[in-house]
Amino acid sequence: RPRARMFRPGCRRVFDRMHAMARGARLGAASPSARVAPPTSSSSSSSSSRQTSHRRATTTRRHAPPPGASSASDAPIASWIESLADRLPPRFPDAPDTYWRGAGSPTRNPQVHGEDSILDLLHASGAFHRPRLMVDEGGARRRVMLSLRTGTRTAGHPGWTHGGLTSLLMDEIAGQAFAHFVQPTRGLGVTANLTVDYASPLPTAKDLLVVAGVGEVDGRKVRIDVEVRDGPPEGGGDDGDGGCDGEVFARGSALFVVLAKD
Repeated sequence: RPRARMFRPGCRRVFDRMHAMARGARLGAASPSARVAPPTSSSSSSSSSRQTSHRRATTTRRHAPPPGASSASDAPIASWIESLADRLPPRFPDAPDTYWRGAGSPTRNPQVHGEDSILDLLHASGAFHRPRLMVDEGGARRRVMLSLRTGTRTAGHPGWTHGGLTSLLMDEIAGQAFAHFVQPTRGLGVTANLTVDYASPLPTAKDLLVVAGVGEVDGRKVRIDVEVRDGPPEGGGDDGDGGCDGEVFARGSALFVVLAKD
């Protein structure tokens, strides 16, 4: 029988790019310029000084931001994010910059977070900056969008955002879409399954848009489609008929199940 393929088409490109990046990092670390000469027969105090300098230099290299990365919190806001923010209302007007603290309304605009939200911890630690949760209800669309800038210290592989943070953001915004469009009439729901396809490595210190829209509804099962990109989504123009720009870093689908009522 033919051997089953390990990766879907397109995934190999992502793994090749990450492998080349990791190989380059290893070669750089092994270069003569990155090494410190072994101690000579000089005094022990001189040897100790050189070892301390080596540790300091190694720590600096290890914790330096990736090449080309600017301070995530100080970088200018991307023009396409400003355009979306001018056009779309925030989901929680009372807390547009920390939406997880918004009051909301149980019957119309329910809040899914409490005082122990993980988003407070991530935001305070610099995992992301300038979050804004917006609602797009134009025409037949039912979706929410989160714009933000990832931090410089969110990497898995050097310079690339950890995939766990990407999937966390996707699950979060899928939940916001469910809460806004489904929960007021159907009641509470929880994530039963989240499928993520990583289309391209996501750099750190990057302006992002996480988009989630309600898809198929089958009884208590609700599918939410999610996408992570660095530009406005399809139909993101003011007329609702615009195309989509920018690169897509991840696509996914979340299955929510409406909790049974006692």
